[in-house]
Amino acid sequence: MAGLSVEDVPLRLVGESVDAIWVDHTVRLLFSSAATVGLECAFTFGATMGSRTVIDPDGDKAALAPLLRLHTVTVTGARAEGSTLTVESADGSSLSAGPAPAFESWHYTGPETPPNRIIMPGSDSAIWVHGPR
Repeated sequence: MAGLSVEDVPLRLVGESVDAIWVDHTVRLLFSSAATVGLECAFTFGATMGSRTVIDPDGDKAALAPLLRLHTVTVTGARAEGSTLTVESADGSSLSAGPAPAFESWHYTGPETPPNRIIMPGSDSAIWVHGPR
């Protein structure tokens, strides 16, 4: 669909909890609605602006341990603006994933059937929206 931006895709995450966290060369969050967020490049995570750290899913796996605090926590805010995805949680933590120049940095798959999707390869997005926005 021509002319869509990431802001046009409803992120159906607010009010949902993080039911599972998968780690391999990426981090994938599964939400109670069956929506998923995949993080394939470095992103920031922390409880406050001052405590945010950069986490690389393909780097030292021990650095991923702080993400475990998200398990069963409810999402209070979620937005995709430009090339950045931000997810805020009830415990005060927040993660933010921006673009990566040469790789797919993040993606969102909604709970709809068929699912709405955003994939952020480079600094431009690939978007699939099904049905009314």
